[in-house]
Amino acid sequence: MTRPRDERHYVRAVETAWSQTLGRPVVVSPREFEAVEAWRRRGVPLAIVLEVITASKRRSGRAPQSLTALTPAVLEAWGVIAAGRAAPHITEELPERSDARRSWQDALDRCPEGGRLHAVLSTLLAEEAGGQAAERIDAALDAALPDSVPEETLRCVTADTERGLEGFRGRMHDEEFQRMFARARADRLRAELKLPRLKLTR
Repeated sequence: MTRPRDERHYVRAVETAWSQTLGRPVVVSPREFEAVEAWRRRGVPLAIVLEVITASKRRSGRAPQSLTALTPAVLEAWGVIAAGRAAPHITEELPERSDARRSWQDALDRCPEGGRLHAVLSTLLAEEAGGQAAERIDAALDAALPDSVPEETLRCVTADTERGLEGFRGRMHDEEFQRMFARARADRLRAELKLPRLKLTR
């Protein structure tokens, strides 16, 4: 069965970029093909994938072992760009962790004591100071934010997110869309509250 034209173009473009990154001609493995196809089915624009491939070698000085290893970076880039902002790890030097921590502390200081957001930030800042992984802290904040912000803030941000992602709803499975929506809304809430992702720092 002949693959759709857009599928062939997507895979060939990724394969070409991967060959250039490795400095030799390559053919994607079956496992890598499945990863690339998963990105395409999710609606990740080809330009984002190509930029992540190019940036992967620039950041560390050498290419990752395989295309599949780029999946977290591809999905991270797509999530933040879909939320309406550029991915710091692709477009600019990563900010210092201390600056992000200061922003969190400032947000905590602005919160009314006894409020849910104040409690959440206090707990997560203590965990960060204790060496808890940034990914875990970011995930915990994402999960807590919708129930921790004022109702009006949540309503406005939710409406903005729905408008921003309206064009993507029919291009992916509902479960995938809901994951992307949750991440995009969390990013917008973070921007509103000035709470940068600790993961995107150095």
